[in-house]
Amino acid sequence: MTIRTKLAAVLRARRAQEDIAKSAVTMANARLTEAGSYVESRAESMRAWSGPRDGDATSYLAAVAAGRALASALSEARAHERAMRSESEVEAGRLREAAQRRRGVEKLVERVTEEERLANLAAEQRVADEVAGQRRGDARTDGPGGNL
Repeated sequence: MTIRTKLAAVLRARRAQEDIAKSAVTMANARLTEAGSYVESRAESMRAWSGPRDGDATSYLAAVAAGRALASALSEARAHERAMRSESEVEAGRLREAAQRRRGVEKLVERVTEEERLANLAAEQRVADEVAGQRRGDARTDGPGGNL
């Protein structure tokens, strides 16, 4: 197994890891969007609540309890949204790390490819030099006065 074959396998693995990280970011962002929508829905419910109205004590207390429940639901929804935002940021960081690892292997592949290209050029040059040297040697022995 050549170094390029090994690096190709590592590069495929790094790309797969990056694809998995992209998927995780997409899912985290979807959950964040959903949480944002839920917060907006709870905030709209809170804005629509008009507060306790005058009336009997039971109605008043029920309206106050409903207001507290709405406020509590909004608070919990905002906390959930913050958690989803944090999760999304963590996943984005993992994606950046996966991309950096992939780019590192790609650079290594490029370096190995360039080294192989230079080695091939050097080998071709040696062969060309040997052929040219043999032609010069043949020309000396075959030319005028070349036969001793």
